[in-house]
Amino acid sequence: MSNTIIKFFSAIILAFTILINGIGNFIGVGDIIPTQPEEELTTSVETSEFDAEAAAEFLAFFNAETAKIAEDGNYDYSRSAAYTDPIDVGSATDILNSIIKAIDENSNLDSVVGSFLGIGIQKGSIPGDYKPDIMIKATSLSADDIVDFSEDNGVYSFTVVNTLNPKKDNSTPLARLTNDFVTHEEVVDGIAGLTAAIKVTGSKAGYNNIQVKVVVENGKITEINYRYDFDAELSVNAVVNVKGTASLRYNTTYSDINY
Repeated sequence: MSNTIIKFFSAIILAFTILINGIGNFIGVGDIIPTQPEEELTTSVETSEFDAEAAAEFLAFFNAETAKIAEDGNYDYSRSAAYTDPIDVGSATDILNSIIKAIDENSNLDSVVGSFLGIGIQKGSIPGDYKPDIMIKATSLSADDIVDFSEDNGVYSFTVVNTLNPKKDNSTPLARLTNDFVTHEEVVDGIAGLTAAIKVTGSKAGYNNIQVKVVVENGKITEINYRYDFDAELSVNAVVNVKGTASLRYNTTYSDINY
């Protein structure tokens, strides 16, 4: 539950809690929406022409090498997160900003929640700065998991299939690349641990434009970069039904890889 993305959902809950506690009987703020269950996992594919045989050969190499790196590799990592669309809780957004500015005129919902989310840059080294969700995992990708593939002077590039509401069981292309995402179950459990007053009625976690670059030198991986867009929507019941949304962009680079 230390994942930065899951903090997004906690941040939404923080906003809702401020809303309920700060406004009291002001019933009706926010967007009133019908209760809805979690959407089924889906993936979308828009493929371009690429050499599937070359892609399969490279991905077999990539999977074998990431397994070695995950077992005993040394590397540095740098991970950035930034809003592309800020936190939005409908008509409650302006009210929350008013409450926050009354406390600190230089702050607003974006800055307060952004700080809580860890918007910015995280850096570390392995071994040492262990963050299980961010660390390189033993990947298990196949050519069916990607929509394009290219190579240029030892730099291999490919785009992974978009996924909505993935599971952490290697059942989706994203899960076969990284553990750096949140599941519906983690959201429900995390919010239940925060408060019993707020119930999750639906969630969407869309991971799009998942672009990967891998640098290979002398038969070894020396750098991996992946970036993706994260579109989140959380529906909860806290006296009223409320929906919060936001979009973020994540960019993670593993460099100076030795194994």
